Amino acid sequence: MIVDRIPLKPLWAPSRAFVEQSNLKKFQNWLFVKKGLYFRDYHDLWDWSVTDLEDFWESIWQFNDVKSHSMYWDVLVNSKKDFTAIQWFRGASISYAEHIFRHKNANRPALLYQSEREPLREFSWRELEKQVTAVAAYLRLSGVNAGDRVAAVLPNCPQAVVAFLATNSIGAVWSICSPKMNTTDILDRFHPIEPKILFVADGYFQNGKSFDKSAAMKDLMGKLPTLKKTILLPYLSPTAQITRTETWSEVVTTPAHTLEFTPVLFEHPLWILYSSEANGKSKAITHSVGGCLLEHLKIFALHQNVKPGDRFFWHSNTGTLPWNFSIAAMLSGATPLLYEGAVNYPNLNILWELTEKAKINHFGGNTAYFTACKGENLNLQGYRFNQLQSISSTDATLSPEVFEWIYQKVKKDVWLISLNSNVEIGSSFVGGCPTLPVYSGETQCRLLGYKLEAYDKKSATASKELGEVLLSQPMPSMPLSHFKS
Repeated sequence: MIVDRIPLKPLWAPSRAFVEQSNLKKFQNWLFVKKGLYFRDYHDLWDWSVTDLEDFWESIWQFNDVKSHSMYWDVLVNSKKDFTAIQWFRGASISYAEHIFRHKNANRPALLYQSEREPLREFSWRELEKQVTAVAAYLRLSGVNAGDRVAAVLPNCPQAVVAFLATNSIGAVWSICSPKMNTTDILDRFHPIEPKILFVADGYFQNGKSFDKSAAMKDLMGKLPTLKKTILLPYLSPTAQITRTETWSEVVTTPAHTLEFTPVLFEHPLWILYSSEANGKSKAITHSVGGCLLEHLKIFALHQNVKPGDRFFWHSNTGTLPWNFSIAAMLSGATPLLYEGAVNYPNLNILWELTEKAKINHFGGNTAYFTACKGENLNLQGYRFNQLQSISSTDATLSPEVFEWIYQKVKKDVWLISLNSNVEIGSSFVGGCPTLPVYSGETQCRLLGYKLEAYDKKSATASKELGEVLLSQPMPSMPLSHFKS
């Protein structure tokens, strides 16, 4: 939670050097030089960000040098009836994947990857670009056009990232589920979105065991009538086969020379995420290319302080928002680490061991994981975490006890961030700030551009007391559509 009172002693406070070198401070300096805007502190900056919406979001665009293939006419076109119908950057045409590839660099890897059965390895930008180019060419040859849906049932591996980037590069719409999900639930999600192409794996590994999903994937294919082609990734076995599929190795050898990006309008759909409802069904949520691009540039550069060359590891399964966040961190030049495996196999140390070995700068996990580590009073002696700058809980605020445990047992000089990731906006309403201190059990701030206010349920007016928290201003990453599967 966020409170107005100031506790007596913070668990962590940024040094002057940390503040001055932060992306947020650079943004404030840029605002002063370019626009003559001066802010005493973060709270002043936040107030401006929710008061002058057009200036703020255009500043995010300009500060990050967003590339558009056509000029936008208006930053914001209001709707008198419904602020979810507002248009942002009308006329702009952009590509999410193109902004990721702006950071390609021969001197550092594009991705890092490890699984329960495979050691840590690097995936170069050259290899990433080569495979994305080939898969994009394959999709085009298969008749996939901008706006068509491409679905995947893949583990957390480099091929999943390749498939997403290829899909986005041609303007198609992405959706992914973990192979650990029940096949009926996957069908409930994919059937309504009518995918034209499906990527599948033959199974997955977890807790040292293999789980063959070949029969389930064959059954899924038969129940998706809009499918034109299915591509099989032999993840369990290199000789795995499913009838009526083409193999990943065949697809990545599709002749292609240059990676081309198809620009789409700001409001064009990027991907479809899902939230679970009380009745067990899923609600599909579509987000826009432009909304996600601006929001992710804001949250990872300014609020997470991610910089080019940083190593970013937020553990997740595919089909969850933190997986999308790992890709989004690439917009700020980070190298994401993908780990396919259970958090407790062979023990709870596995993620901390990987964080140390891979020299991770930004580590994230869900609240349950950190709570379990504290509950077992995990022994982390021997780990130095010299490169570790931030630890993030990716789904909910940690308890004060877990805050204390991290600072006592993990690292004293680390920036601990509690997010409340929200699939509705593909981001979080609250989170970290590199210029503010950290207090036990509390989230640091409301994120820039998000006017969250507590409302009294009886009077439906804003209140400083505890109440229902509502968003009272629009933002670019409002969902495009909902439909229940």
